[in-house]
Amino acid sequence: MRISRSMISLLIVLFVSSFVMVYAGGTTPSRPAKKDDPYKKGYALVQKLKAKEEAGKLEGSRAKSEYRKALSYFQKAYKKNPYSPDTLNMLAFCQRKTGDFDSAIKNYKKALERRSNFPEAREYLGEAYIQLAMQQVEILKGYGSKGEHALEDLSETIQDAASSLKK
Repeated sequence: MRISRSMISLLIVLFVSSFVMVYAGGTTPSRPAKKDDPYKKGYALVQKLKAKEEAGKLEGSRAKSEYRKALSYFQKAYKKNPYSPDTLNMLAFCQRKTGDFDSAIKNYKKALERRSNFPEAREYLGEAYIQLAMQQVEILKGYGSKGEHALEDLSETIQDAASSLKK
């Protein structure tokens, strides 16, 4: 079957226009741009919350409460597009910040399945595991002398891991 020049021209125009829409501020395959985009609202809120945390103006239960607000935006965005690695990553980020580590780890892994070269998701997944390890340290401290040996072993493992980063 021969393809006519006009058919080739039409295909090129369609391809180029699709490319322009995706990369010049139109819609993206993973997240359509809309005026009331819950992803954009959640992302903007997370950026504000991160800045407050870095400035020491947001901690503890107040931080969890604020991240719950952002979480609600990402839950809405996820319902609209459950395949977006960006949405999964930010959903997981907020889940981690509110203490839901099991859900966060599952969603970081889903995001990485969809985009394996995703530095932010890898970083946040690592942070989740570190936070979980530190929770175990605090629990072991509460065991007193019963947990002393296990606490020493876990602390040594954490220190070994930290020192291997310097190599």
